[in-house]
Amino acid sequence: MMNVSKFAWVMTLSTSLFVACSGGKGTGQSEQEDTQEGTSVVEGLGNLGNLQDGASKMEEMQAQLKNVTKLSNEELKAFFPENLNGWRRSAYSGGNQAYGVDVASGNAVYEAQDDKELMLTLTDGAGETGAAVVSLMAMGLTMDSEKDSDYEVTKNEDVHGYRASTRETKPQQEGSIVDSDITFIYKDRYLVKLEGDGFKLDELKDLVGKLNFSALK
Repeated sequence: MMNVSKFAWVMTLSTSLFVACSGGKGTGQSEQEDTQEGTSVVEGLGNLGNLQDGASKMEEMQAQLKNVTKLSNEELKAFFPENLNGWRRSAYSGGNQAYGVDVASGNAVYEAQDDKELMLTLTDGAGETGAAVVSLMAMGLTMDSEKDSDYEVTKNEDVHGYRASTRETKPQQEGSIVDSDITFIYKDRYLVKLEGDGFKLDELKDLVGKLNFSALK
């Protein structure tokens, strides 16, 4: 079934690229427009290759993780220190019933100064369902993606050596609060997410290097 699904994804994207690149092309098209469309085709084909690689990685990760034993509650909680960067952990929850299914996951809230709040979430990709969740994210991270709107910027980029999905909001008026988040995969198994209320993206990037990865086997 996975091979069929992968083929369907690739074919769908291929069709979309063909329509986008060939449709609406008039006889009065300028050389500059031809060049821009040619660039779009190259970028699109690059993403198509990434999608194929990502689908293969997704299958490989699922095969490796589905029979791995999930973290215990004690092992899971050990990832979340009582103090992170000098900030007190004000709340913690964890267990094997995240997402309404049997997935080991935990999250903690840290209270920073100036009314900033940080949430750290860890999802273990072990087990059949956990493997599906984490491998799907891994496939998405293989894509070259960036979106910029009036409200936020989202992007797939490298953060401290990890391929990550990042998001940062834009201030809507002078002095308004921004927020941001970073999601990445550690050791091809653990899905890690940092969400910062009042944090700029660069501040969250600095925190990635301060996480307690030694607690993860």
